[in-house]
Amino acid sequence: MSSKKLNMLVLGGGGREHAICWKLSQSERINNLFCIPGNAGIEPVAKTIPDINITDFNRIKDFSFENNIDIIFVGPELPLVKGIKNFFENTKVKVFGPSLQAAQLEGSKIFTKNFLSKYNIQTPKYNTFFSSDDAIYFVSSIKKYPVVIKADGLAAGKGVMIVSNEHEAVNCIKDMMECRKFKSAGEKIVIEEFISGKELSYELVVDGKNYVDLMPSQDYKKAFDQDLGLNTGGMGNIAPPPWLSCELKNKIESEVVKKIVSSIVSEGIHFSGILFIGMIVSSSIAQVLEMNVRLGDPEAQVVLPLLKSDLLTTVEMVLNGEIEKLKLEWLDKYATCVVLASRGYPGEYEKGKEIKGLNEAESMDGVFVFHAGTAYEDGKYYTNGGRVLDVVGLGKTKDESIKHAYEGVSKIHFDGMFYRKDIGL
Repeated sequence: MSSKKLNMLVLGGGGREHAICWKLSQSERINNLFCIPGNAGIEPVAKTIPDINITDFNRIKDFSFENNIDIIFVGPELPLVKGIKNFFENTKVKVFGPSLQAAQLEGSKIFTKNFLSKYNIQTPKYNTFFSSDDAIYFVSSIKKYPVVIKADGLAAGKGVMIVSNEHEAVNCIKDMMECRKFKSAGEKIVIEEFISGKELSYELVVDGKNYVDLMPSQDYKKAFDQDLGLNTGGMGNIAPPPWLSCELKNKIESEVVKKIVSSIVSEGIHFSGILFIGMIVSSSIAQVLEMNVRLGDPEAQVVLPLLKSDLLTTVEMVLNGEIEKLKLEWLDKYATCVVLASRGYPGEYEKGKEIKGLNEAESMDGVFVFHAGTAYEDGKYYTNGGRVLDVVGLGKTKDESIKHAYEGVSKIHFDGMFYRKDIGL
């Protein structure tokens, strides 16, 4: 790798982007590090630019040229699905993330389900619908509930509903397709069989042909303990999943992961960046629920603190198509993330509540606090999002990492704060 110092821009303003900026800032070859729009917690490690929207590509280009940006690291999915990689294609700025064509793997659940089906990659049985009448007629014939109803497009992690009977199914279909609960994302839907099991987040860095695994993790999507409540963007995570044996990992690698990467190549899609494969594991069988084209959130908040290797070097090797030379090193530890959320999330949530205890939590050994939705004013932090903070505990054992995470949580308070108490358990 070159010894040249680089200027980098991270797009996004959540906990994932705080973790990315925190990790990148540790690289000796970072000259200047910026984040658009960023949040209050990111400011100590990267210069935040709050007045530019992450989909305003012309303003991002102007900013990048003015500040001699070498690489843009895209955190969230929206700029990728809107084609930011293609936008910068003939410029001096490199974009870490896949092209518009490749981003369909996250931008359309129908595209992904059809892709998985075409290449015989295990995924729950499904039907796709383009009108509410057809979907409602279909659910009247379903004999076994629950079933899963998914908005086709991007819905900030909230476009997946599990319904227990026909009445709920009809209401859900009408909300998505007629009332436009998720705007254009719900114009088309997928109705999928429900499979119970353990969630597995499997992430890879891919350079077009070759790939290297990141640390697998286990996500907790439901709002409340015991997997109750609505789906969220993620209420916590643990890495590595303590139940993921070497034997099962090898099976998933051969039957799912390698098959997906080779099938993407066969489809004529050049994929460069991070590929996220969300699976459900039941009776040693892994089925693919979704694919994303960027780091997960809050997966990044447990994966990046465990990564010993330099993140900038990893990014460069992907961009240069040299990933076969990449050997990632990891801490021999576990990481547990607990998300602190605002009252009302994942629906309408409160804002502007003062956050207390951050310094106490951040000063604890084995505890990291990443800001997901915060604002800073007159020396105080305030809530400014549905998911507010991600408290991460590291430990030599799973139990120690859980203990450290919840000890960190115990120091923090804001009005209306809630969190799951069963992450990792």
